[in-house]
Amino acid sequence: MQTEQLDYWFPLLTNNSPFLFAILDGQHRYHRVNNRYSDISGKSQHQLIGSNDTDVLGHYYYQCLKPYYERAFKGEVIEAEVTINDTSHHTCLHISLAPLTNAQGEINHIISHSIDTSERHILINSLQESEHQLIQLQNLMTDGICIVEKNIINNANQHAVDLLGITSKSALLGQSLDRLLLDSNNHPCHSNTFTQAFHDNKQHYYAINHIERAPLTIATTPITILGKPALLIKLTPVLCTNEQQHKIEQLTQRDPLTGLFNRHGFSRQLDQLMTANTPLFMLYIDIDNFKSINDSLGHHIGDKVLQEIAQRLQQLLPENTVIGHLSGDEFAVVLTNPEHENSGELIAEQIIALVNLPFDLRYFSKHLSCSIGMVKSPGNGHNARMMLQNADTAMYEAKNRGRNRLVIFSEAMSKEVRMRLWLEIELQKALQHNGLEVWYQPKVNAKNFEIDGAEALVRWKHPVEGYISPAQFIPIAERSGLIEQLGRVVMREVFTTVNHWKKQQLLKGRVAINLSSQQFENPNLINFVDKLRQSTGINADDFTFELTESAVMSDGEHTIQMLNAIKKQGFALSIDDFGTGYSSLSYLARFPLDELKIDRAFIKDIDTIPKQIILIENIINIGKSLNMSVVAEGIETHQQATLLSNLNCDYIQGFHFHRPMPKQELEALLLKEKIYLNG
Repeated sequence: MQTEQLDYWFPLLTNNSPFLFAILDGQHRYHRVNNRYSDISGKSQHQLIGSNDTDVLGHYYYQCLKPYYERAFKGEVIEAEVTINDTSHHTCLHISLAPLTNAQGEINHIISHSIDTSERHILINSLQESEHQLIQLQNLMTDGICIVEKNIINNANQHAVDLLGITSKSALLGQSLDRLLLDSNNHPCHSNTFTQAFHDNKQHYYAINHIERAPLTIATTPITILGKPALLIKLTPVLCTNEQQHKIEQLTQRDPLTGLFNRHGFSRQLDQLMTANTPLFMLYIDIDNFKSINDSLGHHIGDKVLQEIAQRLQQLLPENTVIGHLSGDEFAVVLTNPEHENSGELIAEQIIALVNLPFDLRYFSKHLSCSIGMVKSPGNGHNARMMLQNADTAMYEAKNRGRNRLVIFSEAMSKEVRMRLWLEIELQKALQHNGLEVWYQPKVNAKNFEIDGAEALVRWKHPVEGYISPAQFIPIAERSGLIEQLGRVVMREVFTTVNHWKKQQLLKGRVAINLSSQQFENPNLINFVDKLRQSTGINADDFTFELTESAVMSDGEHTIQMLNAIKKQGFALSIDDFGTGYSSLSYLARFPLDELKIDRAFIKDIDTIPKQIILIENIINIGKSLNMSVVAEGIETHQQATLLSNLNCDYIQGFHFHRPMPKQELEALLLKEKIYLNG
């Protein structure tokens, strides 16, 4: 802005402001000031032109602001809080400085805007002192005090934190009241429960998280916070009678969602039975893939499923059976004085069949399965803790063997569990420190045997043990919940590497990435893949996602939604190990698949079982009739390769051509083949 324009606009914009505005020249003299300077100095604006801060506001004031002026003349825009302490005054200023350039881009002036914030600081300090005194007063009270707005706890004293059984005040703030308190009927308490009770309420309430579930009385007072209604709630502990104490003990041992024993109560019942030397079987039940219900349909639907499982168990089992809901998707059952050795196995089969019955979820039915581990006493533990640990071990073994089955605990499993735990810890370290590698196994065109795509395979080289087989660590990753993190690491590496190869025109065809069933069941997969696709700039047509038959057959509606979402982004879809899983031909027509992979089990038996050739030929024909390409894996001899080529298979993969190799080796191989083909 030209000086003439600035001189015109400056008084119009600043003269009525209660704050200080000035334009300073290179010697920090006033070129223009507003009326506020005249009010302070008693001089007119015309008289103040050419003077400076020292003349009007004092030498100490100028010395405090001088460094900021110099920075502004160097082109810096400044916002700062400045405290000015001289012998008689304590002043707090908020200053804003900006350079003004002329037509040649030179800084000849700066504009200054300052506000005296001393009174505001005094008010803030006063409020802080008042708040500190209020907090001290709250903490001196023997009752718990909470401020609740729209069922959310916004403030509380330490006594409230202790009475509600929360670890710290910060952990309490922001929590919903109905997740912390139960009434005498074991129902959650919403703040609406208390809106009509503006006096002492004699009914007893119980803190869900408090280990003793001591009864509390509650008094409420309506208050206003920033113009909005809220409640001040006073929590007072109640001295218990023996009957009340018994009721409290019952509450501490029961799960509020299902009404069954919680882990504490179940363990206590089990310990009492074992102390009395009662013969028993215990079944540890885990609902398979329950997380997918919470992730896709919400926790409220998951809670209804858990409640229905609890009801089914109570209806199925004898009245004297001890039934527990130990955690999110885990239940346990104790069968006392069994009639014969097979009683536990028979009950386990009935429970599996019971859980397999459909559950009505919103607008469709869902079939679930469960994995069960079984222990007995005497024999598999000296106390409840050891029995639960061993049953949990057997239950995870049931998951490892394919789920939806019973496994009976044996001592050999303990060693396996320790090995799995070690692998899990080491795998977590490898993920944190980029200790995993992605190798690639090329696949070749069945007509000319030239490399035409590849499959990405994760490898783990342990610093001490060396390479650990995927057959060992992939199941560990799935069981421990690390598989999604592992899958994301692999996907990011493959997208980046293959994108580089494609730009260099080194690799023809698609690269396949394996998706585990856990990854596929998580709806967040689609969002992650989409963001990664955009950030890496890859062409989705260069990649195939491989899934097993069991993964796509577990939930038809969810499967179709997920497959269509992946296809919408441009990726191809392949069914791995075709013919070894469900082998339901109907899904080949229903699902938007692009490729079938014939499992190596068909290939290796060609020489000993000639009829396998007929099966392979039919699989190839089915795939082609449905416009799918067909890949045969596990090719180890020239004879097998020639046979698959003659059967009109599209692609071949196996050790006869290429073993899995690090990306550097494959890149060198691709470069060598490119040079050879180009002459």
